Amino acid sequence: MKTLTQALAKTAAVIEKRVHTTVQEVTGPRPLQDYELLNKIGSAGPGLVWKLYSAKATREGTRKQQYPVVCVWVLDKQALSEARTCAGLSKAAEDAFLDKIRADAGRLVRFRHPGVVHVVQALDENKNAMAMVTEPLFASVANALGNVENVANVPKELQGMEIGLLEVKHGLLQIAESLDFLHNNARLIHQALSPENVFITSSGAWKLGGFGFTISADQASRDSSVQPFHYAEYDVEDSALPLQPSLNYSAPELIQSKTPSVGCSSDIFSFGCLAYHLITHKPLFDCHNNVKMYMNTLTYISSEAFSSIPPELVPDLQRMLSPKESFRPTAFDFTGSPFFRDDTRLRALCFLDHILERDNMQKSEFLKALSDMWKDFDPCVLRYKVLPPLCAELRNLVMQPMILPMVLTIAESQDKVDFELSTLPALVPVLSSAAGETLLLLVKHAELIILKTNQENLISHILPLLVRAYDDTDPRIQEEALRKSAFIAKQLDVQLVKQGISPRVHGLTLKTTVAAVCSFSLFCYIYDGFLLVCSFRLYVEVEPYLSRYFVFMGRGKKICLSALRSDIECLPRVDAL
Repeated sequence: MKTLTQALAKTAAVIEKRVHTTVQEVTGPRPLQDYELLNKIGSAGPGLVWKLYSAKATREGTRKQQYPVVCVWVLDKQALSEARTCAGLSKAAEDAFLDKIRADAGRLVRFRHPGVVHVVQALDENKNAMAMVTEPLFASVANALGNVENVANVPKELQGMEIGLLEVKHGLLQIAESLDFLHNNARLIHQALSPENVFITSSGAWKLGGFGFTISADQASRDSSVQPFHYAEYDVEDSALPLQPSLNYSAPELIQSKTPSVGCSSDIFSFGCLAYHLITHKPLFDCHNNVKMYMNTLTYISSEAFSSIPPELVPDLQRMLSPKESFRPTAFDFTGSPFFRDDTRLRALCFLDHILERDNMQKSEFLKALSDMWKDFDPCVLRYKVLPPLCAELRNLVMQPMILPMVLTIAESQDKVDFELSTLPALVPVLSSAAGETLLLLVKHAELIILKTNQENLISHILPLLVRAYDDTDPRIQEEALRKSAFIAKQLDVQLVKQGISPRVHGLTLKTTVAAVCSFSLFCYIYDGFLLVCSFRLYVEVEPYLSRYFVFMGRGKKICLSALRSDIECLPRVDAL
């Protein structure tokens, strides 16, 4: 017989579950409660049913520190159900499709590999929606190739986007390395490799997702009961509930035979189709899930189809797309193609991918060589392929003087939002601890940083940097800080100028014996707008020093002190800054 305590405990558990269910029905799945959606960035998955949003945590402790911004995936079950009804499909088909989505999300959580999309918060769902959270993404490759029909308010980054060949090469190389892991370490066959299931992260890396159709390679080799996918014999334009991988990227052995011979080589065929689409900007197969059209294209692939492919890739791509499985290379073999091996710029990007693993001597030699390659990289590659690893390497104090100029050069092409999101977080520790040559370099680029950040960051990070520069004993740093004084003062409140800048400029004017520093100190007082509007009392205090300054500068500098006095006396008289 249950005790009263046990009965109360059970009742409390039931109540808690009902409350949680009620709250979830009102507010949505857990990720939608924990994260605030910012912007819609794209779509992904089978049929592009997942809608991708950039998001940030609604409360501290929700997100992991390495991801201040994440990607929230949302699947609207109600919209899916309406699409299924319009297509005349059964409720069983909808349930089977959602099971594939759940299987995909479950496998993503278990994977721990840099080439697979990292899950931050696992899938959660209620009767209206599904949602999960991953590392920040830019978009799916399908979106990058122009498939944005179901993306409302297409982000400007995706509008008219064209992926350059170098970026394609780097992305394909990353996917090949991920496939090699999947086949040889995880012993899995993806079976659904297509643009919808390959993702570009916010840092420019290409990663795998879409594991809803994945099977074990060991099971496939010993089990002949693997079922083939069923595709329509005629055009099926509606793909509201794709219960099989995209036919445009499927290997022929998966659809030709009633007992398909599934193997890792099937993924290589799909990979070849993906590579062809990325390089030529059009799919090799465009058959609308029509098997007859697919087989006709496969039978009559001519040499003309490869006319837009770089010559050094054609033999490898033809082997990947061979109907005979034994002819296809492995993913590792593909990475050895001259298409990758002979490209110096690509080797540089690969080095950057693994720069944290290299010693300082290797890094130094590489960075010296990289300084001559800037003209060969387009802005997109610099922003998404070169900048992220360089920012990560800023933590290395030995390499800072070599890396910082490159980071600041690339930052010039960033807009304010992008700079604050991706570059500033890496610069903040450097701004707070910079000394010597690093401090001098940052002060020289202070205007760049000021123009690309908000008032809060200006006060928190840039102003303290300049204050340290004023107090430094190196005349070069003092002079450079004085050069930036007028500009930064125009961005600040008068009270901050009075407390943070004016006293230090004043101090440098009265105590320095270095001509250049002396010159710029007086220039701040006399010519720059923010310090011209000062009290006459300040002029009286500085005037004796002006006389000494002109003597110090020698007869070669003929400046009329009386004219200088006249200019200052004509200024509006106010109490003080």
